[in-house]
Amino acid sequence: MLFALSIGAGYSVGARVDDEPTTSVAGPATSILPRTSASSVPGTHAPTSPPGTPAPTTTTTEPGPRRPTAEDPLRVVLAGDSVMAGLAPALKAAVEADGTSEVRFILTPSILRDPTVRFTWNQQLEQFNPEVIVMFVGTWESEVLRTGTGAASEDPAWQGQYEANVLDPWLQLITSRGASVIWIGNPPVANDDANRAFRALNEAYADLPSRWPSVTYLPAQDALNGPTPGYHDVITTGDGTTVRTRQIDGLHLCADGAALLAQQVVEELVSSYKATALTGWQSGPWRGDAVYPPASCPQP
Repeated sequence: MLFALSIGAGYSVGARVDDEPTTSVAGPATSILPRTSASSVPGTHAPTSPPGTPAPTTTTTEPGPRRPTAEDPLRVVLAGDSVMAGLAPALKAAVEADGTSEVRFILTPSILRDPTVRFTWNQQLEQFNPEVIVMFVGTWESEVLRTGTGAASEDPAWQGQYEANVLDPWLQLITSRGASVIWIGNPPVANDDANRAFRALNEAYADLPSRWPSVTYLPAQDALNGPTPGYHDVITTGDGTTVRTRQIDGLHLCADGAALLAQQVVEELVSSYKATALTGWQSGPWRGDAVYPPASCPQP
């Protein structure tokens, strides 16, 4: 089930979201050992088993991460603010159907700085022990970029300080039990100040895999805004269908946007973690979730 769902609206840069409460599954480490093969000595032969002796049983280990089962499902945590809350129903519907994945949402509007967030995460790491953590933060996290004028910082040293003081300690915490991380970059929204902050945050997020091999970075630009640069709340998909990806507030997801962005995450979960995706999940009953108010997602 989804935990701590919360829906907000607005931006932390230029305008604030309504107060939003702030509330990684470590798979066994894989050790790759050198394979030793029997040497062949000229003029000798392997001993022959007596007639009627059963052939020795050989076992093969499937390469890559373990294959999740209903008895031991893939444990996935979705972490973020109200925008992630809009992505969660689609992801949950896509991979939970056959019982081989279990998905939880942990409301995490901003990372590291709030003691309540750290307390909640320490609890979840101990109790749920996630194998994969999908991070999607931006609206509230952009507070780290605010200056006295309210504009995004242009200090060239900012990114290094943010990485050292916020991002790296956060990754150290959430991967402390061996979890891998899928970090979603922020797409442009209908707010110029927010977009300046998001660009700075995305540069830091995109650099994470260079220091943290367990992190995969997924940009959300094309899924939500299409191939044309900038913000677009209505786009045309590859099959020629016109869809609305964002609510009229210019920030939160509509069901079609959630489906398009979730598809990227689902592909990563299937290819890298052997999750199983439900056929046709994109058109499931999750589209009726309260996080997609019809009045906020009018027909394109």
